[in-house]
Amino acid sequence: MRDPVIEPSSDHAGSRGDDRAPIIEALAVAGIAEPREFRAHVAPNGIVSILFSDVVDSSPIFERLGDLRAQQIIDAHNAIIRWQVALQQGFEVKTMGDRFMIAFSSAWRALQCAIGIQRAMAEYRDQHRDEPIEVRIGLHIGEAVGESDDFFGKAVILAARIAGLAQGGEILISSTMYDVTASAGSFRFAEAGEVPLKGLSGTHRLYRVNW
Repeated sequence: MRDPVIEPSSDHAGSRGDDRAPIIEALAVAGIAEPREFRAHVAPNGIVSILFSDVVDSSPIFERLGDLRAQQIIDAHNAIIRWQVALQQGFEVKTMGDRFMIAFSSAWRALQCAIGIQRAMAEYRDQHRDEPIEVRIGLHIGEAVGESDDFFGKAVILAARIAGLAQGGEILISSTMYDVTASAGSFRFAEAGEVPLKGLSGTHRLYRVNW
């Protein structure tokens, strides 16, 4: 897997990936079509692991392949995401096209889901070399506010902002997620730099998951 480095910037608006960040941030505040039960996906202490993912540069896929074939590819992508979410007992909070917001009561399962998605997408690319798609993923763990069938608050926004910085084929996580999962011994990480995140105070150290 590629090993790019996130360059810290004094102005987050000019940092890498920021031009795509609003796409995922829109998902963080969007509604969903039908109510579902989310409480089972929050840890007893109120902590939840949030995963955001989307297809990088999906619009050119439609321009290049046409609506019908492109939608078939997006549907295949969505099926892969949902299969991995089901395997790791996650909760599909919101979906907008190829963009997902997923919640987990277990940080370990959230990270396993992210790795499973990237490995499955790599296998898909090997089988469809003329129609490759790449997914970016960001994760954070924290105390999110739960209401009805949704989560919101700083933890959700932070996870969305991290995903907005990720490159195709990359999993970026917060330092909090790293602290919780590093002791498991089954994951490999690399430091990805310390960056400001738009609308959030201070800088935030991020880690890349070597899947």
